[in-house]
Amino acid sequence: MLGIAPLCFRRMKIFVPTTTKASQTTPIAARVAALEGKAWGFVDTSKVNADLFIEEIQQAIGQSHQPKSFVTIRKEAPGFPLTAAQLDRLTSTCDVVVLCFGD
Repeated sequence: MLGIAPLCFRRMKIFVPTTTKASQTTPIAARVAALEGKAWGFVDTSKVNADLFIEEIQQAIGQSHQPKSFVTIRKEAPGFPLTAAQLDRLTSTCDVVVLCFGD
């Protein structure tokens, strides 16, 4: 091992995984006056058990709010954003949208 300094004498470059970029504030969505008779959208994040959670929530909503319909959109992967087509479907067909996580 000629020419290689021992680990304790090597220089290490430290990366700090933070950002100094200011975040943009996004206001919360306007709330609907009543939930009865509304079209409900659900975003399945594709995490484990998110689909099971959505089924349970839909049953509870069906019993308490007499929904017009349910629309469920499944993301390709947990870290992926919704596609433009998925967002369009939610905004054009749903009165309220629930983002569902699982694990």
